[in-house]
Amino acid sequence: MDNIKIQIVEDEALIALNMKGKIEGYQGFMVTAMAASGEDAIVAAERDRPDIVLMDIVLRGSMDGIEAAKEIKDRFGIPVIYLTAYSDDKIIEKAELTEPLGYLLKPCNCREMIVTIKMAMYKHKMDEYRKKAEDAERLRQEEKLLIEQAKLSAMGEMLRSISHNWRQPLNTLGLIVQDIEDAYQFGEINTEYLADFVKNAMTEINAMSETVSGYRNLFKPDKEKKPFEVIGAVNGVLDFLHGQIRSLSVDAKVIHSGIDALYVTGYLNEFRQVILNLMFNSMDAIVERRKALSHATIGSITIDIARRESMVMLKIIDDGGGVPEKLANRIFEPYFTTREQGKGVGVGLYVSKVLVENQMGGRLYFENVENGATFYVMFPETAV
Repeated sequence: MDNIKIQIVEDEALIALNMKGKIEGYQGFMVTAMAASGEDAIVAAERDRPDIVLMDIVLRGSMDGIEAAKEIKDRFGIPVIYLTAYSDDKIIEKAELTEPLGYLLKPCNCREMIVTIKMAMYKHKMDEYRKKAEDAERLRQEEKLLIEQAKLSAMGEMLRSISHNWRQPLNTLGLIVQDIEDAYQFGEINTEYLADFVKNAMTEINAMSETVSGYRNLFKPDKEKKPFEVIGAVNGVLDFLHGQIRSLSVDAKVIHSGIDALYVTGYLNEFRQVILNLMFNSMDAIVERRKALSHATIGSITIDIARRESMVMLKIIDDGGGVPEKLANRIFEPYFTTREQGKGVGVGLYVSKVLVENQMGGRLYFENVENGATFYVMFPETAV
């Protein structure tokens, strides 16, 4: 194990010099400093950031080696091997609370010291790998939980969309059913009438069924990345939201000047969820701005899809007033929301960023523009 930097903390100068000579007699080992007190050891550790500290437990002065080792570990994350001329159980028990990587009894045997240092460094690296793996797994589980929370939140919004989308076919079905009574009274019920009745009723029922199927498909997880067409996917989301968009009197449109199709590789339903989240975000902002300004004509969302060199860029542009500057750095944080309490959990934008950047290798960011905000979603283009 090469280039191991070691700090010696020993209040007996001859012992410290002897240890330094032994350590530096081995290739790849160097002593960064020798300290005689706990206070000096902390200063040297902060300055030199050694890989490991050989710490005498009993030091002269107001701070013993155990106290110094604890502060060095807590502040700088540097592991410690204790040096002691005693094997007192109480001292060892106190020292163990600082989780040292080993002990050396003085006077130190040269080979034993080097082997102990190497084993301690190996254990320290393995502990670091394990902690990083645990942190990565914890982060993955937290992101997974937040994604599920975002889906549940989006489901609530989607149910509202279904209710808007069903309103018209339900009204039509009501009129069709009510017409039966009049048709009976006027003797109009015949084979042709019944055929038209069934055809018209089934048209409305199929439309409602397609709405539910679309809802179900939007939340079906994708198992693997595949190429998909962006313009069609975006139009599909807006088609699904058309009832809610109409009820809010929002002018929503997709533009893709001179381009018929653009492909990216990723998870189609996760991409749809991102567009849903951004659309909900824009619609909420528009509604809030209307309330604040009592201005019913506010309400425009444009999704501009274009090719930028080797990238596919989507710009979601709204006139919802934008994000206050003091909050601009926080909108992608989990559980951060500007909505009233109980009207949002604050995970939609965070999860959208995770889905775009961590799972699909893209980029998501925003900027304030006149009267609103623009969210940029970018992915590498896929040739098909």
